[in-house]
Amino acid sequence: MRDWIGRTLGGYRIAEEIGRGAIARVYRAYQPQLERWVALKVLEMGQVGDQEFLARFRREAKAIAALRHPNILTIYDYGEEKGIAYIVMEYVPGGTLKARLTGQPMEWPDVARLIIPVGRALAYAHSQDIVHRDVKPANILLARPDWPLLADFGLVKLLGGRRSITRPGTSIGTPAYFSPEQAAGEEVDHRSDIYSLGVVLYELLTGHIPFEADTPFEMMLLRLRESPVPPCRLNPAITPQLEAVILRALARDPAERYPTMEALVDDLSRLPGATAQAIAPPSQVVAPAGATIRLGKHSAATGPRLLVRGTGAVLLLPQQEEVLIGRADPNLTPSPDVDLGPHGGGLAGVSRRHARLLHRPEGWLLEDLHSTNGTFLNDTPVPPGQPVRVRSGDIIRCGQLALAFYEE
Repeated sequence: MRDWIGRTLGGYRIAEEIGRGAIARVYRAYQPQLERWVALKVLEMGQVGDQEFLARFRREAKAIAALRHPNILTIYDYGEEKGIAYIVMEYVPGGTLKARLTGQPMEWPDVARLIIPVGRALAYAHSQDIVHRDVKPANILLARPDWPLLADFGLVKLLGGRRSITRPGTSIGTPAYFSPEQAAGEEVDHRSDIYSLGVVLYELLTGHIPFEADTPFEMMLLRLRESPVPPCRLNPAITPQLEAVILRALARDPAERYPTMEALVDDLSRLPGATAQAIAPPSQVVAPAGATIRLGKHSAATGPRLLVRGTGAVLLLPQQEEVLIGRADPNLTPSPDVDLGPHGGGLAGVSRRHARLLHRPEGWLLEDLHSTNGTFLNDTPVPPGQPVRVRSGDIIRCGQLALAFYEE
């Protein structure tokens, strides 16, 4: 593969190599027209051979570029020149999650801030019929320590069927994070991503991957025959509820795993500490309009409200036609009717004026107010300025903060 450092490709000035794989290299490059740094993935056409593959690569690049999610790395451009194909992506100087791993367990709230957003990104991709197939810490970039971006969609999927996992140097994905069906060379679907994310979750919470061996081949054999060591044996701080979620995600049989990535994320979000907020005891319940209450299992709170996923905090909506959702700022007025700041809104990327709920004769509508990190209804982006109908039980997400909406 040629060295592109110091050269210009498609108008991008290549400065340095920042990553490489079996058939591609990633460079930091400068785009003078927009005065910004980008990441440039360069694929040597000679490395992949026929035109059929290249046509599939183009189609896949277009499909990935169409993904719009706050936790998926943005693709800017695609091109072919001088015998190579390249993809231009958002440049993230914060590095990868892999570079942050120390071999020591992380605290559950810190893990939740990373895993839950990545899970939501994968759930969204799966809804668009895209399977990642190579979920691992090296493909999770950190725009901020608490803001993960999932990268490297599609390329591995394209290689499926062209290369054998038993041939040296040509494995599809990364053995340490393979699902059992991937290790066996079988066809995979979205449940393979569920398994791989379970491996990452296990590693972050214990400091170890579930199956450790001297060679990749031995590692793959272990996951085909053995069950992982229960994570609480490696980290006693892991609760039985959290361990049950991890082990279900890591089930050898895909049918025994979570049926969808969304189901896995929902269970993780319900666990105490998932948004780094302590759960208040029932004795602290108060209920003036616009206040926060915390519900026990049998609470009879009624009326329009938002429930913060993972903490049980309930935000009662004031009785008015428009309800502003955001984060309070002492220097700005008016203050939001629903202030998400005390509920992790800052870390979750909630804007000061993020969204609003509109009470109309036909029901409640949700509108994004051109927020920085987007508003989502059941993981579907809400276009700014275009209100959409919201119904009881729907999940509203402002940036990374998920809220369940209840009308009565």
